[in-house]
Amino acid sequence: MYACLWGRSAHLVELAKRFSPLVEPVGTDAAVFSIAGLERLIGDAHQIASEISCQGAKLGVTANLAIAANPSAAALAARNIAGVTVIPAGREAEALAAIPAAALPVSAELITTLSQWGIRTLGELAALPETGLVERLGAQGSRLRKLALGQGDSFLEIHPPKPEYTIRRQLDDPASLLEPLLFLVSGQLHELTSQLHRNGLATNRITVDFTLERSQFRRVLELPVPMRDAPALLKQVQVALEADPPAEPVLAVQVTLDPVQPRVLQNGLFLPAAPEPEKLQTLLARLRALLGEESVGSPVNLNTHRPDAYRLRNCTFEAGVPGEVRHDGLRLSFRYFRPPLMAHVTMQGRQLRHIASARITGRIVLAAGPWRTSGDWWTSQTAWQRDEWDIVLEDNAVYRIYCAAGKWFLEGNYD
Repeated sequence: MYACLWGRSAHLVELAKRFSPLVEPVGTDAAVFSIAGLERLIGDAHQIASEISCQGAKLGVTANLAIAANPSAAALAARNIAGVTVIPAGREAEALAAIPAAALPVSAELITTLSQWGIRTLGELAALPETGLVERLGAQGSRLRKLALGQGDSFLEIHPPKPEYTIRRQLDDPASLLEPLLFLVSGQLHELTSQLHRNGLATNRITVDFTLERSQFRRVLELPVPMRDAPALLKQVQVALEADPPAEPVLAVQVTLDPVQPRVLQNGLFLPAAPEPEKLQTLLARLRALLGEESVGSPVNLNTHRPDAYRLRNCTFEAGVPGEVRHDGLRLSFRYFRPPLMAHVTMQGRQLRHIASARITGRIVLAAGPWRTSGDWWTSQTAWQRDEWDIVLEDNAVYRIYCAAGKWFLEGNYD
């Protein structure tokens, strides 16, 4: 059995959800919902209609209500018959017969065609032979006749509500220690991940909300890959809370997981083994707790010509596609010293003669440069200007040095 509410009210869907989780809004002024099973709780269709009317009055909803075995029949009756209409099973065509044919969910051109045929009501449309309608209107003709008979259901798709993966627990006594809180979070994560497993899903975000005595505390953890292993998720929460615990006793704990499709990966037979993403993510979380959020991640080059300009972003573990191997001959690679080493350079005229630093000291036998580079002059925070040299020492080691603001630095060495 289905019920349909039609009216100009913002609370139609709210009223429908009081009686069923299966609710389908139809446009902006109607809602169809299943009432199957309510007969055991409330009674027959007339008693259910009475209860819906009572609840609607409490919400201030003024609407037409129709109940029928077919959702489309209920929708057509609610839109076109004022008040409360209960259509017994098998008598849909009789109840809908007087409704104008213009009420059908079809184009204006088709309504004009039916009018030219002399069809003014659904009863007249239902009386036409199905074969003739199909010959003239195709499959749409058969669909319209079924709607007129109260048997159509093609324009309604009632979906169950999306599950919310949220669990909230109220504590009997305020908790100040992290261990009992993690014990409670562990149970919530196991329950939520079990729901994810049953629905074939995983999560890529954990949200932990603590209700404190005088404020709220929230921690959101973004995961680089979808996961659904409760111990691995608990470790992420533990590391985050140990780095930044709540400052007040906790009164309630709420854990929310954002559902996503699980990660499916087929490893190649000849690719080197890599650590599991869950274990690697746990390691990265511990490193972030020790070193800070800005010190752990994957490097990304910045959009600038400034040497060694990069930032760290969250690590991603997507499988890469091997590229084509290029043979361009031998090339030198460069290793940056981070941070660059302060150095003292001795010059004779314009010739570089000696360099001394905390790690490298020696006589300069060959130097190429200087090359002046500069950029980002439009901003005072990242503006740079310097003179660079490539130098060779007595041991044939090759380095890059530069002078900026009157100071010398050893930037790195060539391999």
